[in-house]
Amino acid sequence: MPPHSAPPVVCLIMDRLSTGMLGAYGNAWIGTPSFDHLAFSSIVFDQMWLTSPTIQKFYDAVWRGGLPAGNSLVGKARANALDTLLVTDDQMLVQNHAGFEKIAMIEPDSSADDSCTEAEIFFSTTASHLAQVDKPAFVWLHSKCLGLNWDAPYAMRMWYAAEEDPPPPTSRDAPHFYVRSETDPDELLGWAQAYAAQISHWDQCLGQLVEVIDNHAILKDALLLVGGCRGFPLGEHRAVGTGSLDNPDSELYGELLHLPLLCRIPNGPHATRRGGLMQPEDVFMILQQWLNQNVTDASKAGTDFLDATNASRPLVISEHGGGSWSIRTPAWFLRHSGISGGDRELYFKPDDRWEANNVAERCDDVVRAIERLYSDAKEGKSIESIDSLLS
Repeated sequence: MPPHSAPPVVCLIMDRLSTGMLGAYGNAWIGTPSFDHLAFSSIVFDQMWLTSPTIQKFYDAVWRGGLPAGNSLVGKARANALDTLLVTDDQMLVQNHAGFEKIAMIEPDSSADDSCTEAEIFFSTTASHLAQVDKPAFVWLHSKCLGLNWDAPYAMRMWYAAEEDPPPPTSRDAPHFYVRSETDPDELLGWAQAYAAQISHWDQCLGQLVEVIDNHAILKDALLLVGGCRGFPLGEHRAVGTGSLDNPDSELYGELLHLPLLCRIPNGPHATRRGGLMQPEDVFMILQQWLNQNVTDASKAGTDFLDATNASRPLVISEHGGGSWSIRTPAWFLRHSGISGGDRELYFKPDDRWEANNVAERCDDVVRAIERLYSDAKEGKSIESIDSLLS
């Protein structure tokens, strides 16, 4: 049987894109008009949670659904007569690219113009590659620029500094450290302002890329997925950036684990939100269902293909290689140090969005119920529903 022509796909994934810094997710002090406008024309998934803070495991889930390599989305796209293109500035993705036919590696210093930021280099180079797409394609765009080089114009940092604030830091290196008792609160404020500037600059570049896609003869009809693969902690729970360099990303809180995700469907619903719990494997299922369609189906897809994925889970488990773990249920978030008898922190959701009020000592029954869920999951038991106490 000849392959059918699947509808095109464009996915943009940003490392270190924090949900809490985007207007569409409730932030009111950072300007993200391009992202917010895109959210208005998309389905916003409110509760996408990371299961492991490593890029490789994220992509094992998103590209392969945790299945053997032969079941990759890229292979399915190729079998359905789509060109496949990966554009990235992360060498790790090039080495683990899951079978993309065309790969464009963007080097951080690939522009001779020193006035260009890394975000501008990534997005302008991406736009050039998109301009060369001349048939339906499965396009994946991934950048790490938000996590390393904060080179947005310094004037943008001043947008977010009040008159009485000390000047924001001038360093272009993204911060990675643990907050100590001697850490100056003004230092944390300055880094938050610097990150806000980086997000605003990224948002400007995003708007230009979306315009390129919307004016593209083929990709204007693509499913457009925009999201993150890790957040950027800013000292909410000790860690700034990766935290400790010898044990990075070990602080499994929402500022690291809660991911933004937008899905714009051609001729699909606008300004729609979904609040069910999701994890990266659900992105695999969404895209797999999309690729199961032909072009005619896609023009009238609506949300039917999303409903077929049943993308809502009773819980999401997140684990760190150092042993710490956390569980998010509809009503609770439990963080555990991973050590028997170790620290346990419990937060009521969705009310305690920033995990500021630890109620573990007052809700021991909830803690023990969630710990039993974790034990069941580690023993390989299927968890299809949870007690009403946790939902």
